[in-house]
Amino acid sequence: MISAMTQELIFLEKDRHIGWLTLNRPDRKNALNCAMWQAIPALVAAAEDDPEIKILILRSSTPDIFCAGADISEFDQLIRDRQARDQNRQAIRAACSALENFTKPTIAMIGGACVGGGCILALCCDLRFGDVKSRYGITPAKLGLVYGLSDTRRLMDQVGAAAARDILFSARLVTAEKALQMGLVNEIYPTEELAAEVRAYVEILLGNSPHSLRQIKQIIRRVQDGSRDDDAASEKVFMEAFDGPDHSQGVTAFLNKRKPEY
Repeated sequence: MISAMTQELIFLEKDRHIGWLTLNRPDRKNALNCAMWQAIPALVAAAEDDPEIKILILRSSTPDIFCAGADISEFDQLIRDRQARDQNRQAIRAACSALENFTKPTIAMIGGACVGGGCILALCCDLRFGDVKSRYGITPAKLGLVYGLSDTRRLMDQVGAAAARDILFSARLVTAEKALQMGLVNEIYPTEELAAEVRAYVEILLGNSPHSLRQIKQIIRRVQDGSRDDDAASEKVFMEAFDGPDHSQGVTAFLNKRKPEY
């Protein structure tokens, strides 16, 4: 349930073990202004520090638009004011770093258009689930701008170099089906089923070891960063898991034919 009272343009709510990071600027199609980017690190940190939150879901407060991208009304100031431009750059980088480095699994639940800055945020999440009406585009080339290296790396991690060139060169919007084919999203669902399907998937994750999920996330990140073989750090993670409480709980539950209680 999304709070109907808040006036915050982006906010965090908790529903049992799920943290909901919600874009809430429907009158501007959730266009991201500098203040919204600046708010993200603290919200993500709050979710990180809350032991009850095991999954973080990025969503929109309105089901028919995820995010139209950057707030165009700020562009004139960014052209004229180099200091404001740099402040905006730093805010975007800090927001993306906070979301990407969140230690628990993250999911972007995408309904409708997911463009520009919306795609940047979605690509910072571990998984992306969209509805059949969702559309995706990264459009700096239409504005004479350049997509950042970190953002390009995140895009290439998901779709590869050839598809990244297509998305960035053309600056076109692609359909949900095309995004699925490219690997930009993990699944697409009918609009009316998206929220329920995401919740069902989250329940699967909540049934697994939080320790395992955190370490899997870190290992995948290391591989993406170029590591190819096990080393002392990865071997330590492997060995110490056997002594951890999650392993003990998992084995005990298995032997007693019950669900583990993590």
